[in-house]
Amino acid sequence: MSRQLSVVASADTDATGAVAQVIASLPISLRPGTGVADLAAVSGPQWVADAAAAASAGVSGIMIVNPSPADVAALEIAVPVVVDTTWSHNPAVAAAAPHFAALTESDEPVTFESRVDAPVGSDLERVLLAQLALVRAAIDAVATLAVDRWNERGYDIRATLAGGASIALAAVLTGGLPVSASLDALTRHNAVRMHLPDPATAVCGTVTVSGADSATVLPTLWETPHRAAWRQLHNLVNDGETTSELDDLVADIATLRTAR
Repeated sequence: MSRQLSVVASADTDATGAVAQVIASLPISLRPGTGVADLAAVSGPQWVADAAAAASAGVSGIMIVNPSPADVAALEIAVPVVVDTTWSHNPAVAAAAPHFAALTESDEPVTFESRVDAPVGSDLERVLLAQLALVRAAIDAVATLAVDRWNERGYDIRATLAGGASIALAAVLTGGLPVSASLDALTRHNAVRMHLPDPATAVCGTVTVSGADSATVLPTLWETPHRAAWRQLHNLVNDGETTSELDDLVADIATLRTAR
């Protein structure tokens, strides 16, 4: 039987991850907590120390919200961890993943591209870390990075996936476009295009799968990435399971460090 779990989060983490809104939307699964709760949400520059402290205090699960690429070498956590990055928990990502895989496994060469539009002044390392998590969730882990441009307006990076395919990563810091991310895979005859809106809005992600004769828009999934991440953490704790998301974050941070 599913049990209700209490949640604690700092004010900064609450604002970043819409924690109060998520708790309100999952009243059977989650409730606000005080002191040492069942679940802890951490964010900000001290998220590594806060996560370690929460684990030592005896929480049952930890949510890392929009992490910066901190030093995680000494971080050891035995409880389930979910990483609520900007894009990877959007339900459209899981829906698109099998279609990206089908193109990857085809006999045709595939071109992969991803772009993020972020506000002017954004921390580029954090933008890139979230983009690496998106690519990992939808297609494959990014193994290598070769930076062509990195400045106050964004970056352009030639990257290689763990499976050997190439992918172009770009970020544009702008005040003239909505916050969003895209991930596209194209062959000579087929394509998968995914567009993800700012998770602060109520707009859903879209996935279009197209071939030589037609294009199909996958069914719309009405859930914010934050809510999907918290549902996953609740289920992991409730079912006594774990996840590789912390290890994946550590690997993406190590890859990011090769970019500069």
